[in-house]
This record gives sequence, C-alpha cells and structure tokens, in this order.
Amino acid sequence: MKAILLLCVPVLLANMNIACAQTVLNTEGKKTASDIAPPKRQIEELDWIDKKHMDEAEQKINALFQAKLGTGIRHDLTDLNSLQRIFDSKLVKTDDYKTLQAMGIVLGNVMQADFPNALEWKVYSDDLGRSRALCVKNTANCLFPVTMLERRVEAGIHPDVKKIYSDAILSMEKHLPQLPYGGGIMYRLPR
Repeated sequence: MKAILLLCVPVLLANMNIACAQTVLNTEGKKTASDIAPPKRQIEELDWIDKKHMDEAEQKINALFQAKLGTGIRHDLTDLNSLQRIFDSKLVKTDDYKTLQAMGIVLGNVMQADFPNALEWKVYSDDLGRSRALCVKNTANCLFPVTMLERRVEAGIHPDVKKIYSDAILSMEKHLPQLPYGGGIMYRLPR
C-alpha cells in the first residue's frame, strides 16, 4: 500500500517570509518531510568589500547624474526623480547590468534615508546565492533594491521608480514606524 503524505513545501513570499504550500506526495521510495531541509538563509553584516563596492556604485551614479542631469545624489526623494529621468532619457543601456544595479543601490539608499532607524543594509545569503539587501533591523524581512530596477528592465518593463519605491515600502509597512492614532507610516524624508 502506498502512503500519502501532505508535505509543507516552503514558498518564498515577496517580503521574504516563508509560507507553506501543501502538496500531496507518493512517499514510496521517496524522501519524507523530515528528510527535506528548509532553505538555508543567513543574514550578516556588510564586510568592507561590500561597503567599498556600494560606495563605488553610488559614485558611478553620482557622476552620471552630474554629467547628464546637472545634479548629484542627495539621499532624498529627489534621487527618485533623477533615476526616473535617466530611464526616461534612455541614458543607460538595457544590458548594462552593473549600472542598473548601481541605480538600485541609490534607490535602496533613499529607502534607508527615509527609515534610518528601521532599515539597514545586510548581506543575505541563501541557496540561490549572496545578495546585498535592505533588511528590517533584527528580522529576516528584507527588500532587494539592488535588483528591483534591473529585473524590470531585463523583462522589458520601463520602470516607474516612484511606484517601485512606494510598493516596496508598503510591502514592509507593518515593520516600519507608524504615526500615532492610525496615521500610517512615519516617513523621515519630507513629502
């Protein structure tokens, strides 16, 4: 007689929480739930190489902003407008992944400037590899702004930088500081 087992299969959600989807498996001659390990993930501090890489990436985008837009990086919401102008003017090739990822670092730096007491850059490692992520302090809830813009461009989508920013922040809403009396998210940067 064949045994049937309901197995909890980890499914990665947008905010990096793990949910379980149930699947029916024929367990005869196959691994059981206790044989299948959950995906390994590790969140660590940035090392000096990561910090240096991110600083150089930001300097590259700052030089691009200055040369093409006449403004530099400000670490505020005006950087979102500058990023959008770069896309709208088609100043970066769709296959220039390094520059697109550098633009993602600038996007992440604006997020961190908006929530300096809640978000911090970390190294997120799992079975798929190693990434720089913007994580809610003392949790495994992370955003991946480095690739937010690049992945959309790679898929042929013209990025709406402000919408990407807003959607990312809203996905982390329950982890961000709130205004009293149900007033919503408490942003630091002026709107």
